Amino acid sequence: GDICTLGDGCTLGDRCILGYRCILGDWCTLGGGHRLGDRCILGANATNPIDLGFVDGYRKCIANVDGVAYIGAGCRWFTLQDAIKHWEKREDRVLTRIIIESAIAIAKHKGWRHN
Repeated sequence: GDICTLGDGCTLGDRCILGYRCILGDWCTLGGGHRLGDRCILGANATNPIDLGFVDGYRKCIANVDGVAYIGAGCRWFTLQDAIKHWEKREDRVLTRIIIESAIAIAKHKGWRHN
């Protein structure tokens, strides 16, 4: 998409699709066929990203960084554990908390640390 920003050393596999205004930090690696929606943010060294969708006004993605699950949301890039703490009491982020349940299941399935 338009206005994407790729950091130093990023690697994109065949048939990757990045939405409008995606931002990838240094040394991100996306395998073939990955699709990330508009305004997706992945920090440095992210691999195997999964787009969780757009809820509560922000795109949410989960990715692996050295075996740890990370969440990108809005302008934030933090561990899944920190994301859970950030949103656990936010009554205005009900759908985000539901999406985070999916992120926890994904992290467990992938074997990424998250707590």
